[in-house]
Amino acid sequence: MADIHLLRTFLTVYRAGTFTRAAHELHLTQPAVSVQIRSLETQIGKPLFRREPRGVVPTAAGRELAQAVAPHVDALEGALDGSGEAAPAIGDTVHIGGPEEFLGVRVFPELAPMMEDGLRVRMFFGVDAPVLERLVDGELDIAVLTVDTRRQGIETQPLCFEYLDLVGTPAWRERLGDIPEGPAGADVLADVPLAAHDEELPLIRIYWQTVFRSSPHAHAMLVANSLRSSLQFAMRGVGVTVLPSHTTAEAVERGELVRLMTPTTPTRSRLYLAWRAGSLRRSSLAWVHGRIALAAREW
Repeated sequence: MADIHLLRTFLTVYRAGTFTRAAHELHLTQPAVSVQIRSLETQIGKPLFRREPRGVVPTAAGRELAQAVAPHVDALEGALDGSGEAAPAIGDTVHIGGPEEFLGVRVFPELAPMMEDGLRVRMFFGVDAPVLERLVDGELDIAVLTVDTRRQGIETQPLCFEYLDLVGTPAWRERLGDIPEGPAGADVLADVPLAAHDEELPLIRIYWQTVFRSSPHAHAMLVANSLRSSLQFAMRGVGVTVLPSHTTAEAVERGELVRLMTPTTPTRSRLYLAWRAGSLRRSSLAWVHGRIALAAREW
């Protein structure tokens, strides 16, 4: 198993993008950094970086390793060097961004016990673009994203899957009948009004491509950067929408909405946890990250 020094060197190269810059940050010579990276690559059995004229680019194995070890190495170093003491959990404030419904339904309950111990939480609800910009600018400490970003200085790890449902009122179910999978199902829905949280129709597009093997025929009638608006659109019978199952569960249980079909293969969308490189050395943020990541195993 690789020791923490090799992993720290690896993460420094991963974040710096060049052996020269990493060597400067680590107060080592460039040959020493190269030797450590080769040693780690030998232990893992795969190349971690691809050498290019302007620096190095992580391979798929390198990116996977960074996602796996960065939170733990940063948190451990923060604990060992005492840097985490500058921001204890009690009385500290952590700023979190992401989809409103997911943060409210999934994340908040996991942080409530920490808040009882004095942690302050500030949440910013939004789609990926504004959330990512705030994370880059330092306005947010950690974020939930629907895509895996390759933004310089931002690290990510897969968090969980959201399972998606095509929902409408019982009246729409009666009107549409049994919707077949494949392109014929997309044809059935061609003239049905749709609601989405983004002009690109990300959830609808995933559902259509997975279930109907095609793209949506039309633009959404309603676009609002809140899944709650799409939910209300469907509940009022204006049209149909695709939403995460945790968003629709209560309305389905009350009978206000129904799942319009049950695909052979469940449709899902992956979510990612994102943070600024190195920021998990701050103890409170490491604890929040760890709490969310651990809970996500059950989501």
